[in-house]
Amino acid sequence: MLRLQWDDLPDETRTVIQRGFGAVSRVTSVGARLTRGVASRLYTESGVVFLKAVPLRSPSLAHYEREQRVNVLLPASVPAPRLLWSGRCAGWLLLIFECLDGRPADPSPGSPDIPGLLDTVAELGKMLTPCPWPGAPEAIEKIDGMRGYARLANLGDFPAPHRYAAALERLDADALTGNTLLHADLHEENFQVIGGRAHVIDWSLACRGARWLDIVLLLPRFIMAGHTPEQAERLAAGVPAWHDAPAEVVTDLAALRTLFSAYLAVRGPEHLRARRARVAAAGRAWVAHRIS
Repeated sequence: MLRLQWDDLPDETRTVIQRGFGAVSRVTSVGARLTRGVASRLYTESGVVFLKAVPLRSPSLAHYEREQRVNVLLPASVPAPRLLWSGRCAGWLLLIFECLDGRPADPSPGSPDIPGLLDTVAELGKMLTPCPWPGAPEAIEKIDGMRGYARLANLGDFPAPHRYAAALERLDADALTGNTLLHADLHEENFQVIGGRAHVIDWSLACRGARWLDIVLLLPRFIMAGHTPEQAERLAAGVPAWHDAPAEVVTDLAALRTLFSAYLAVRGPEHLRARRARVAAAGRAWVAHRIS
């Protein structure tokens, strides 16, 4: 999937941006992920800023609108880039953020990034409870969306298929309820490490739910990076909220997430299939560990 670029914006939108931030002398684009909207560093007369933009007709518009809404409500203490300006122009939604001079986190065994990454996850749970967004979508909406795709996965491809099937039916929605604003999409590329501290970007899937959900959803990424499931759970235990997670619910959620990733590894966007397959493999290993 090709990402839209600065030059794809209508002239009027580029003029509006440069009127506010100065002439743009150079542009560098971030590679495509889930959506194809513009995601570019703009080198302007007033400094480097980060632009996210999407046509108003895009099916991804809601993700950008959610990020726009969340960012202005984040407490100042939250390590995240701030929204400097936003607006609609010529049929596009434009978001201008601070540009962080960092790099993606390295969650592999022995990485010096891991302590800071876990500290940030723990800090978010404290800083964002109670949820600062009264109208935040509920986490169960995200989980139910995953469940819909997970039901389409071929259970015959999984060991102990009955355990996966049970997870689809009995995952306890009440256990996911809480009053914490969750990022809900933490992974190595959504952390930017600066001076040993992990900052969090891309809040487009933010929702409200149980404080422990973010660390549970992040855990398979440690397995992908080379940790065993047992080692990954020991790392997760460094986040206090992990200890509040009901064991059976964690296992059910791990199974559901694995089925979701396995289905999208075959049927999802082609440029994300290989990554989805790695997430599914990590999930299989984690579920096997938990039910052994």
